[in-house]
Formats: sequence, structure tokens, C-alpha cells
Amino acid sequence: MDESSSPESPESNASNRAGMCNGHEKPWVLYCRDSKEALCATRLTDCQQHRHGYETLEKGCKFEIEGVKKRVKKLKFILKKQVNTKAQVTKAKADIEDTFNLAEETVTEYYRELQELIDQNMQQAFLLIQAQRDSTIQAMDQLLLDGEEQQQKSKQILETVEQLKKRQNTDFSVTLLDIKSLESEIEDIEDYHRNIVEIIDFDKKRLKALGESIAKIVQRNREMLPKPWEFGENVVFDDKTSHGSLKIFGNKTKIQHASSKFPHKQHSMKQEETWANILASQSFTEGRHYWEVRVKDTESWTVGVVEKGWVKKGIQQALGQDKLSWALQMDGDSLAALHNDETIMIREGEIEQLGVFLDVKKGRLQFYNVHSGSVLHTFGAKFKNVYPAFSIDAQNGKVSQMRLCPLMPLGLNRDVMTDEGWRMSSDSGIGKIIHNPNEVTEENITSSTLQNTTSPVHSDGSSESISLSH
Repeated sequence: MDESSSPESPESNASNRAGMCNGHEKPWVLYCRDSKEALCATRLTDCQQHRHGYETLEKGCKFEIEGVKKRVKKLKFILKKQVNTKAQVTKAKADIEDTFNLAEETVTEYYRELQELIDQNMQQAFLLIQAQRDSTIQAMDQLLLDGEEQQQKSKQILETVEQLKKRQNTDFSVTLLDIKSLESEIEDIEDYHRNIVEIIDFDKKRLKALGESIAKIVQRNREMLPKPWEFGENVVFDDKTSHGSLKIFGNKTKIQHASSKFPHKQHSMKQEETWANILASQSFTEGRHYWEVRVKDTESWTVGVVEKGWVKKGIQQALGQDKLSWALQMDGDSLAALHNDETIMIREGEIEQLGVFLDVKKGRLQFYNVHSGSVLHTFGAKFKNVYPAFSIDAQNGKVSQMRLCPLMPLGLNRDVMTDEGWRMSSDSGIGKIIHNPNEVTEENITSSTLQNTTSPVHSDGSSESISLSH
């Protein structure tokens, strides 16, 4: 194709349309002070414009220039305040280090206190067992000592009985007293033999009750632990599955709705007018997985999972509207759980950060309000091969964006964490991870990561720590 027949470039088209109304393709004739835009003749006849004040295009141009001057003046003031950016960033980084160090110390102290409680409880249990053992052994040893004495008493009783048989006197009072004394000694021997049976065949119920008490403690901890963030992963967006209205930033951890900056952009499909979908790069067929999404910066969002079959039909479907997708959706102030075209309304306060926990084996999908720790909704289903899925809507006058939160140090994944090359240190408190160079090569993780590796402490750029409960 020669250049004469080639389509005009976007730059030439923009030049040809200069001074023209985008909506009606007619030249501008007047400037509207109220809407701060140039209008064509057709727009002037619009009923919504009839009470506005108008100026010539020349005065409108001067008006706009004055507005730009004011903004530039403010910009100069802002730039003046940011002259010492290096110092500000250095101080901010130092503050961040202090904040996260404090978070580590706080969590470590909590775990240490928990460990102390467990150790104390265990120590008291062992002391009780030891007391029961010592008491029982001591009683058995005493049986052996008393046995010789009881043998001697038995011989004396037999001799006394023989003497009573041979006694010929008629002093019956003395004989009765001797018999009473003899009966008392016989009772002592009988008590001794009863004690032998009782001590040797001692009551094990106390030990059983102790074991059951400890079992209850274990069960309660099983109900409370593990916490979802123990299975935290660094999920990232898959740009190959991104809707055209979405822009991806920050190492594929942040998306922004392009229409937020350009609200005049029109789409033909209803789906494109409302929700823009994107999937994560990861998919899950087994195990337990947890990820978090910062949804504070968008008023309308949908977060959930979809089966592989849903993906094959096309990612532009609405999430939660069929059997192959499960989602939580916030639309303004309305929060709802969606699946198979069914809607369950949820009453919840403001959600800034959303946690998603997937247990493939148990067939459980849970959503958490991270900052409050509350469970928002739980789905039960048989999951086979699911992808985390996300949608956001455009917002007028505000940039609509969503961010995936880091739950593991950069360069470290959960597979490495569970490798034999890693072990938990008991020297420096709780939660420190020690690297074994004989098992994990240096390429697996950088030295800077090792210095900052701690027990799972959630961070998303803020100083808040996560406290989730089932």
C-alpha cells in the first residue's frame, strides 16, 4: 500500500479535529464559563446549557490561561517543598524500618508469651504426673516396710488365740478385753491387705483426666490455628488475561482502570462499561492458599476465584454469575457474595483490605476483612483447578485501582520455606528463619532477604498487622 492511500496518523487526525466538538464534529463557537469548555452550536441548544454564562473563544482562552497560571503557582509551591526529597525519603525509610521492626518485636513478644504459657502449662502437668508417680511409689515402698510388721503381728495373734483356747480361769472380763484387743489388731492386718490391693491397682482416672484436659487444649488450638496467613503467597496479575481497560503496574501487583482518567471513553459492550476482569498468574489444584487484595482505592470491585472451564469460555464474563465462579462484590456501599447467579447480601463496615483463603482439599473458600479480622463469607464447593479473579469499575473524578499485597519476602516462596534447607531458630526468640547453605544455594535467595526474613508479619506499605480469627 502506498503512502497516498495509507490512513492518517493519530497526530494528523487530532490536528484536523482541532477546534471541533468531539461529540458532534462541529466547530466551536462559544466558551461556557460554568462547564469550562468550548461548545459547538448543537451543544448551545442543549437544555442543560441554557442557563450557563458564555464568552467568546478568545475570552475563554484567557480564562483558561489564568486557571493554568494559578495551578502552576501552586505547583511551584509544591515543588519548593519537595526540594529536599532525598532527605525526606531517607527519613521516611528510617521511619518505615522503625515501624516494621516494632511490628516484628510486638509479634515476637506475643509468640514468646504464648510459648511461656504453653511451657508453664506443660511444666505443671509434668509436676502433677511426677507427684502422682512419687506418691504411688512411696506408698508401695511403705507397703514393703509395713509388711514385715504385719507378719509379726499375725504370728502374735495366732499365739494369743492359742493361749485363749488353753485358758482355764474364770476371769471372763479379762478374756473379753483380750479378745477386743485381738480384734483391733486383726482389723489393722485386714486394712493392710486392703491397701495392698488399692495401691498396687491404683486409680488411673486422675491421669486420664489430665490427658483429656491437655487434649482439649490441643483441640482448641486446632480450632484457632492455623491462621490463613500461614499459607500466604505473593499472587501477581496475569497480563495475558487483562481486560483492555486495565493498566498493570508495580511488578504486576497493581491494576488501574484506564477509564478513571478518561471517563469520556465509550465501550460497546455492557460488560466493558461496568466490570473489567483480570486473573492471577497462579492456579491451584491442591493445598491451602491465602492472598490479600487492597481494595481501598476503588468503590466497586469484585474478588473471587474461577474454574479453568470458566476461563475457557472467556474472561469477559461477569464473576459469580455461573457455577464456575465464586466472588465477593462491593458496589458502592453494597456488599454481596455471588455464585451461580445467586446473591447473598452481607452487612459489613468499611473494607480496605480483603483476605482470600482457599482450602482445595476441604472445598472451602473464605473471605476476610483483614483489618477487623472478621469472616465475611464462606463458600463450600468442590474445587478442581481455580484461578484468583478480580474486577474493578471506573470512577468519575477518582482513579480506580486495586493492589495485590505482599505476604512473603521478595525472592522467597513457600516451597523454599518448607524445604529441609530451612529451619526455625529457637535461639533468638520465635519465628526467625535460619538458612542452611548446604541445602539451599545462594541463588535461591539474596542476602538482603535473609536479613529481613521473619515469621509471617503482614505488610502492605502500612504499619498495621493482621489479626485473623476463624
